[in-house]
Amino acid sequence: MFYLGIDSGGTKAAFLLGDENGRIYARYRGEGCTVLSGHKTGIKQMVAEGVAAVCKAAGITPDDIDCLGLGISCYGEGENSEVEPFEACAEVLSPDRVICQCDTYVGWAGSLHFQPGVNVIAGTGAVAYGVNAAGETARSSGWGAWSAGCDEGSCTWHGQRLVQEWTKQADGRRPRTAMYTMFREHFHVTCDDEHFITTLNETVLPGRGLPELQRLLAKMYDAGDPIAAQIYEEGAEELWCSIQAVAQKLGFTGTDYPVSYTGGLFKSGECALAPLRRRIERAGAHLVDPELPPDVGALMMAIHHKHPERDLRDFRITE
Repeated sequence: MFYLGIDSGGTKAAFLLGDENGRIYARYRGEGCTVLSGHKTGIKQMVAEGVAAVCKAAGITPDDIDCLGLGISCYGEGENSEVEPFEACAEVLSPDRVICQCDTYVGWAGSLHFQPGVNVIAGTGAVAYGVNAAGETARSSGWGAWSAGCDEGSCTWHGQRLVQEWTKQADGRRPRTAMYTMFREHFHVTCDDEHFITTLNETVLPGRGLPELQRLLAKMYDAGDPIAAQIYEEGAEELWCSIQAVAQKLGFTGTDYPVSYTGGLFKSGECALAPLRRRIERAGAHLVDPELPPDVGALMMAIHHKHPERDLRDFRITE
């Protein structure tokens, strides 16, 4: 039997074709979409493209896929937001071979192997999601990095804080640190700072500009810039507030519960992980490395949907 896991956010969609034993037959990465940005038509197009790609790579047909598990952003966050993903996938395969959930669910499923705990996602947006032993779920944050200007602690938020601090250094409101020079070097600024205003507002900030700036911030941190370190401390505090809110809702407070993590922010390493770890450990909980990525969580969800009796704690993948 073949199973397909899909993890789709606003930036990318990761497809993973495997079997119930964890053997991986094909991978595909395409343009992502959310329920709110793609709706049924966009989701169906994304899913159909990915299904065709993995089937071609594995030498199978869509009829060979026993179940498709889709974890997608904005699922359950508005009218028809649960109906549209299911209908889109069902038109690519069939209704009896589809299970859909939010991307936060597959992030938790992969990182904590379907075990009680909290997973915090910090990528383009940020959200904390958890499940307790009774199967109760809770989330915090995830209100929208772009439209609402929220999702504090996300890559978007870190990029925004970098721009705020650099502009203050550029126009004299703050003393200049290594951040000032590294920002100018990154964007090849050779003129007066004011001449960069149009480029900043029309080129750097739209689209993927802000979340991508988190990578530059990490380089500034590695160079010893104190403002960069301060921003990562602030970001960790924001993420911890979301984790704590979920823990309180699920009855974890005061216990040694696990907290895992997924998302692009944490690829920068200890600049993001160290301040978060300190806050988690001070509360008596513990930070654990993610067991498996979200696309594997989606694959596990598909397997579990067809085999609910299966204990997935020992699930591993082999290429």
